Amino acid sequence: MSLQASLLGLTALLSVVSSAAVDDGCNALSSKYPDKTFFPDSERYKFENEYSWTSTTHLGPSCIFAPQSTKDVQFALHTFQKHQVQFAIRGGGAMPIDNAGNIGPEGIMMATTNLSTMAISDDRKTVKIGAGVTWPPLYAYLDQFGVTANGIRSGNGGVVGAILGGGPFGFMAYEYGMSNIAASLDCVLADGTLVTASADEHQDLFWALVGGGNNYCVVTEATLHTIPISSALIGTVSWGPGVSEKYIKGVEQFALYGAQYPKASFEGQTRWVPSRSPDISFDGYLWYSGEGDVPLGLENFTAPILPITRGNITRTTMGQWSNEFNYAPPLGTRATFHWLTSAANATAARIAFDTYYESIASLADVEGFSTAFNMLPITPIVTSAPPRNAMGLGSDDSPSIWYVESPLWSNPEDDERVLGVHAEANAKIREKLSAAGLGPLSFMYLSDIQKSQIPETFPAYGARNLRKLKTIRDKYDPKRVFTDLVPGGAKVALA
Repeated sequence: MSLQASLLGLTALLSVVSSAAVDDGCNALSSKYPDKTFFPDSERYKFENEYSWTSTTHLGPSCIFAPQSTKDVQFALHTFQKHQVQFAIRGGGAMPIDNAGNIGPEGIMMATTNLSTMAISDDRKTVKIGAGVTWPPLYAYLDQFGVTANGIRSGNGGVVGAILGGGPFGFMAYEYGMSNIAASLDCVLADGTLVTASADEHQDLFWALVGGGNNYCVVTEATLHTIPISSALIGTVSWGPGVSEKYIKGVEQFALYGAQYPKASFEGQTRWVPSRSPDISFDGYLWYSGEGDVPLGLENFTAPILPITRGNITRTTMGQWSNEFNYAPPLGTRATFHWLTSAANATAARIAFDTYYESIASLADVEGFSTAFNMLPITPIVTSAPPRNAMGLGSDDSPSIWYVESPLWSNPEDDERVLGVHAEANAKIREKLSAAGLGPLSFMYLSDIQKSQIPETFPAYGARNLRKLKTIRDKYDPKRVFTDLVPGGAKVALA
């Protein structure tokens, strides 16, 4: 028998063994929890498999388990290890990396949908939530108590996932900093132990979880700090096309001087939808939580400097505002993110903006293609307010500008082309920024990376922090369950 035939035979055998192990795992879950285990012929399976906003992540696991308690999670972890079955943990489904929160038929998905409890403390200073809670319901729940949380601006992503991805970054980060929303995280370790990680107990695990992804445990509940903001001036607005110079200058100025007005916030979202128009639209989110109806600190994004042509700023609550959006994209939409940073400099922003749109112009004929190139001006409060964190985020990381690319398209057949063009575009952007001495900067935000950026993410936290992350991983998961049996996402042990 030839070596090639032997290898093919071994591969087939391993495939059969793996398939049998997955079947055994699904059967064990279904026998114990028939009302929480779902197979491909059920509506609930379809709902959970397609829960994420992009079809890039609809991978079709062998079965789906939706625990309702810590006890359920403990049984599932025991089952996965007993049968050596790979699995994925899906929270809100916001990350478009295909296997970060799902897995194909070679494994089992654990969906946190049923872990949806919310309970505010008597003093209203903290709120405890289940791992399946997403931002719009949380904001709406907090509205009734006259408080809110330092979360994302918009989107139906998971709260816990945002914490594990580096901490949510939104409007209030300009006053309170980012990555400091969690007071504690309750999680189940690989051996089934339930622990609470906070600044007072299991401090090392708490430090590692914020920005450490899915490498340590299954978070079942989180206790969050609330913020005494009952309403704010909020707007989704557009300045139309043809205003790039004033828009980019405004981004630079906000990064440099926005800390003088910490109750103000701006996120720039430039958009191109070639099927509708050849022009790039300059849009954004505006926020002001101070008193009165004049949004101090946003002068560069309002008349007379940059008049708003569509939308307006109105006083509302985060619950009302975040629940007005339709978060469902067209069925079957493909998507990815890409993360980039630069100095707080209009020339840097112009390099990134021009190079991106010039480089992707050839994608205009791709069915369903559209894209957003977000510009996030970062003030010193954003990066220096959080406590010591695994990401190494600090005062040296600002003022700066962060960018997020988020292209959408319709067909899997175009994946290679869209991703290839974006890879070339980002190589050019980085080369030009580097040549100008304006970036890219070292910080990587796990929540918004592209799959191709996984190898550089944890090393960007710094050598010392990476060694510490690995030591903590070895301590809490010595059998590498969340490394070897959870193959998706960025892996600390492999960095």
